[in-house]
Amino acid sequence: MVKKKFFDLYRFGKKDVELRAVKPQWKNSKAGDVATIQCGRKILRKRIAKVHKGTLARIFKDVDYNRVFPEASTIFEAVKMMKELYPDEKEFMAFELEDFV
Repeated sequence: MVKKKFFDLYRFGKKDVELRAVKPQWKNSKAGDVATIQCGRKILRKRIAKVHKGTLARIFKDVDYNRVFPEASTIFEAVKMMKELYPDEKEFMAFELEDFV
């Protein structure tokens, strides 16, 4: 489940990377898999184009932070937002998402 503001960013094409702490349900995800983005009863399905794993520093080296947090002004603001969501996590996964054609 994602917050409404993030769901709307996906829906309107403003966000195309989902960043999550590494959890069992996502650790085996790979390119070509289907990602389900849900907010309440609303659902979007996107194809995973690429998966990145590692620390926030590693992921933000490979993926522009604005693709994860379009509203962030700086990379430091994006890291702060992520740490507010996952204060104790060290390893993350970023999923580059694309629409089905």
